[in-house]
Amino acid sequence: MAFLEWEDYVIFIVTLIFSLGIGLYYSVRDSEKKTTNYFLLGDGNMSIFPVAMSLMVSFESGIMMLSIPAEVYMYGMQWYMSIISMFVSNMLTMHLIIPTQRKLNITSLNQYFELRYKSHGLRLFSTVIRLLAVTNYLGNVVFVPAVTLEIVAGIPVWISIVTLMGVVVIYTIIGGFQAVVWTDVFQAFFMFGGIFAILIKGTIEAGGLTKTWTIITEKGRVNLLNFDPDPTLRQSFWSLMIGGITSGLELQFSQATFQRIKATPTLSTTKRMFILASVLSLLISGLAVIEGGVMFAFYHSKSCDPLEAKQVLNENQLIAKMVRDIFHDTPCLPGLFLAAVFSASLSTMSSLLNCLSAIFWEDIVKRHTKPMSEKKAVLITQSSVLLFGGLAVCLAFGISGIEGPVSRILDITGACLSGTLIGLFLLGMFVPRANSLGALVGGLACFLFIGWISLGKLISSGVRVNVKLESASTERCPQLDTSLITNYTTTYNQTSTITMQDVTDLTLQTNQTLIFSEPQGLDILYSISYKWLLPLGIVLVFSVGSLASRLQAQTPVDPLYYVPVCDYLNDYICAPIRRIFGCDVKYSATDTTEDGTAVNELIEAAPTNGNTII
Repeated sequence: MAFLEWEDYVIFIVTLIFSLGIGLYYSVRDSEKKTTNYFLLGDGNMSIFPVAMSLMVSFESGIMMLSIPAEVYMYGMQWYMSIISMFVSNMLTMHLIIPTQRKLNITSLNQYFELRYKSHGLRLFSTVIRLLAVTNYLGNVVFVPAVTLEIVAGIPVWISIVTLMGVVVIYTIIGGFQAVVWTDVFQAFFMFGGIFAILIKGTIEAGGLTKTWTIITEKGRVNLLNFDPDPTLRQSFWSLMIGGITSGLELQFSQATFQRIKATPTLSTTKRMFILASVLSLLISGLAVIEGGVMFAFYHSKSCDPLEAKQVLNENQLIAKMVRDIFHDTPCLPGLFLAAVFSASLSTMSSLLNCLSAIFWEDIVKRHTKPMSEKKAVLITQSSVLLFGGLAVCLAFGISGIEGPVSRILDITGACLSGTLIGLFLLGMFVPRANSLGALVGGLACFLFIGWISLGKLISSGVRVNVKLESASTERCPQLDTSLITNYTTTYNQTSTITMQDVTDLTLQTNQTLIFSEPQGLDILYSISYKWLLPLGIVLVFSVGSLASRLQAQTPVDPLYYVPVCDYLNDYICAPIRRIFGCDVKYSATDTTEDGTAVNELIEAAPTNGNTII
């Protein structure tokens, strides 16, 4: 299936060499600054633009490059509503959460739990959950470029997974956080370049702007507003908006975001960086959505749907198939696309590996060992990058056997983990009366219940089938799917010649049967939309944790670890509601400056290995 020319491989190899070169440059330049703090957080004085670009590409990975166009191709543009709601969520958390996070003089976000709840056990619990969550995400990200290489270069998936992880591990180890950020900036330009090349060439091949838009609208791809309240519906306005807001919280409470918050010098620069990153994410995700519409218009105009014709076996390969079709006679552009996908994935992989090493060092090694030299500490953090890279490779092989767009796979497999972490943070920041018992019980309730539903969604055969939108035409496809023809012949015992229309009719009949096959029993629960899993998990932690906290004696809350939302809304909340959410809880002793700013007299907290609060 390979179709790349030598110049395409040159562009691809140059991308990898530059990525390694940036890591080598920072390794040589900053050889005298080899400390764990510098390796994990940089110098804390980085400018807005590179950190914003790094934050954007850390989460808009190869999953975005391949999965979003496939999502739009099959289900329409409604997915973009979740990106809009994520942007709204980012603007809210920028004012509510970031100021609190900026005050914390910590490296790992998990340290917050020990400081807020005064429980080392809860910190360990959150550490395990976060390590699983980040490694799961990393496994999904590694899988994406491997799928692309298989279809455009004929390289087996397992070879791509191992090779790419090897490259990213090397430049993450030798360069540290600064190398990760500046490599992200370099790779971001390839991402934008690859997307624009596909949009321009694909629109031309589909017949121009007018024809492309006509096909997209007539075939139902512009389906942004679906107000059906059915929770088992794959996607609706409600699930996408609420799910998008909680996904924004997932971004806010991620270790990668926290490291970039700490990399900027002041609160004002952090907020400007966060706004820029949110706008860039809104832009590039919108381009990916349009890309999916253009891809559908292109194949409809060519009258050959590659999914229906079985020209691709995995929907995540659709955009790679399109690149083969539109750039087969255009030099260098296939290489640019390949570089774009790999840039998106490499940037995310390096950021996640850097996060995992920070968590491993602060929450596991440093917290449970005697003080050691910086040289030995850096060696341990670098070795942890290699360890988690190997774990991610194993996960990538497992993910390769799950069907569906990668974004859906990630939402299902990670909901119980992310929901637990986000819920614990929200509980601690917004419910002053919450304590370690309530947090642990609420976290376990989310992990077990949402994990059970997620497992059921993946293994049960009776869950509700997601009906795709009308597919593109298949009238001019060069080949028929032989397996489908064989099944058709066996079923109906026909010996006459089978046409493509016969196969299409059979597919439509099968889909109609699936539509009326409603789930029964537990399958109704398993059929809940994947977009509701994360919000449901957060609500579980918040509600169960609040109730369980009443079983343990109330302790004072240090205002440093609490978002005073009740103070913001005090005039609008009645007394009973304030009492329910603990708005009347007495804080620990504080002084007040002339301008009304609280100055904390730190209460005694759990040991933090020398970390203090500023």
